[in-house]
Amino acid sequence: MQPTEIEHAGRVAADAFAGGVTHVQALHRAIARRATGRTGWGRGLPRPVRDGFGAVSVGHDVIADGVYAAVRVTGAVALRGVGLGLAAARSDRALAAAPARLGDGARRDDDVPPGSGARPRARSTSAADPTAATPSTSATPSTAVARDPRPLRDHPVGGAVLGALEGAFGHRFTAEDGALALPMTVRRHGADLPLEPEALRRAFPLPSGRVAVLVHGLCMTDAGWSMRPRGLAPDAPAEQLDPYARRLKRDLGIDVVAIRYPSGRRIPANGAALANLLERLCAAWPGDVRELALIGHSLGGLVARSACAEGVAAGHHWPSRVRQVVLLGSPNLGANLERWASTASWLAGRLPETRVLRDLLELRSDAILDLRDGLLHHDDVPLAEEAWPWRARPGRSGGRVPLLPGVRHHAIAVTLGRDPDGWLSRSVLGDLLVTPTSATGASTCDRRLPLRDGDAVVLGGLDHFDLLSHPRAYEHLRTWLAAAPALPAAGGTLTGSVDGDAVELPGA
Repeated sequence: MQPTEIEHAGRVAADAFAGGVTHVQALHRAIARRATGRTGWGRGLPRPVRDGFGAVSVGHDVIADGVYAAVRVTGAVALRGVGLGLAAARSDRALAAAPARLGDGARRDDDVPPGSGARPRARSTSAADPTAATPSTSATPSTAVARDPRPLRDHPVGGAVLGALEGAFGHRFTAEDGALALPMTVRRHGADLPLEPEALRRAFPLPSGRVAVLVHGLCMTDAGWSMRPRGLAPDAPAEQLDPYARRLKRDLGIDVVAIRYPSGRRIPANGAALANLLERLCAAWPGDVRELALIGHSLGGLVARSACAEGVAAGHHWPSRVRQVVLLGSPNLGANLERWASTASWLAGRLPETRVLRDLLELRSDAILDLRDGLLHHDDVPLAEEAWPWRARPGRSGGRVPLLPGVRHHAIAVTLGRDPDGWLSRSVLGDLLVTPTSATGASTCDRRLPLRDGDAVVLGGLDHFDLLSHPRAYEHLRTWLAAAPALPAAGGTLTGSVDGDAVELPGA
């Protein structure tokens, strides 16, 4: 961790501690008021008795509030102080190590005298070239200590933790420009890929013109696409263990990049940012991007759909190069899990003693609130927490966001049940996060996704995260991307939704 990250982590810990003390205080006060008759049963007591209980309750509140305030301030100040102290110590160690690096007897490249015959040492990998090989682990202890530590988001474990916290709490965890923020970037091999022609040319020296963009889901990062598939036979071919990026390159010659983004932001905000990023990517790509495929897992599929709408509205060029959009377990019609969380929040707000639970549930990120109805437009606002979460309301976008004309859209859903055609597996159980009905957009309402037969499949016996790497999901992905026929613009409706009966597709 870098000093600024340590300091920011101290602030986050202090704010979390203070918020926790405040919630405990609210719960304590609600229980105390119930016990002393200020709410509930005490309203039926004679007035003198109520006044006596009231005096006791007021005195209790004064003392308790003072204690909680002291604990809150002391703990918050202590945590901030620890963060500042550790950050200062890290800075001091880095400064102390700098002279050691220059005086450890090792020559730098520019220290080699001309004509001496000495060979300069290889330069270390720079941050500007994340596609280069990782420095060797055989570095001497002095140079290892002297090397400036990577930002927390560049560590595999650190990045995963930040992605989880960002997805769960959003801006409540860190601001967009905070030291612990995860900015939206293009990634390859676990490192940021600068959107510059030279950097892209080094990463893809023989570009195919076909590019696939992977967009991860909620509380995850691009590292999720490297998960090992589960449940494979011991004698399964080794290539089935490869991530999608490697398999698509080997099988179809498609160049693959991944997107890492702050998954706790609103879906429309991430969609607009992704649209701008794809415009820059296509403009800097070596040669030209002839065919573009967007592959989104869970929340990432909604972000990809939102980006398509935002790109068209902004007049970008990249939407005209999109040939396929593949949605892997994306809650196109909303996520029942978020509706149940909203239901729990609504119920918890009915009593003073349980409102602290409602307050804790309200800490969830804006993206999670958008998942309730699959909101993709900036104009769509999630229902207020005090509203009944299962009621229908006008203004929800979800499946009504037009699909890109001339583009094949596909969806894969999974269910834990072995029989994917059963009502329980398809409409209730699903993968415990998203139902197949929502993932495939199969509905009789106006929010349904007009997908052709064969462009939406339901796989039984898999969970939500198997979609990131399982060979059964990849077989459909490879089949769809191998065909790559573009629907003619004449196959679009006035709403922009693909009319499956307007054109006959080979292999459909």
